[in-house]
Amino acid sequence: MKSSFHFLRKIDSDSYIETYGVDFEDFEERQIFEHRPGKTLLTEECVSHAVRSLDLTPHYADQHYAGAVYGKKIPVTETYILSLLAMTTKTFGKVVANLSIIDFEMKPIYAGDTLYFESEILAKRASMSRPDQGILHIATRGINQDGERVCSFERKLLIYRQDCGPYKQAGY
Repeated sequence: MKSSFHFLRKIDSDSYIETYGVDFEDFEERQIFEHRPGKTLLTEECVSHAVRSLDLTPHYADQHYAGAVYGKKIPVTETYILSLLAMTTKTFGKVVANLSIIDFEMKPIYAGDTLYFESEILAKRASMSRPDQGILHIATRGINQDGERVCSFERKLLIYRQDCGPYKQAGY
């Protein structure tokens, strides 16, 4: 599979300017992006996220209760995992919007697990209503430290096309 990412643009024979992100035209179906580094879920972070998101269910928000019920394995809220999965959007750089998220699946994930994320381009097409943008259909998966798939979803992203949007006006 050819790769055509252009991170430098030639200005003249001796000068280049760094570009930002990946243009819609550079993506190809079946490309896989690994979102690194992985993320180890610390107990304190998981409990803090549950409390901040007002999920006061004892097995998420009270590590003493969770420890008594689950032993050393304290479960992590789905909203925390979904927020980590959604952060993978930054890999695609020139995203205008997340259009949809479907088919979210999650096995139990516990504090102490390390998650690695990857996304595969399933399809791409030009936007019918926005000629300066295109739509990517992406499958994103979370893999734990044991190589098990523990979460996944599909989504559609609206992406700027080459030389369009605020990036052209900013000079990159």
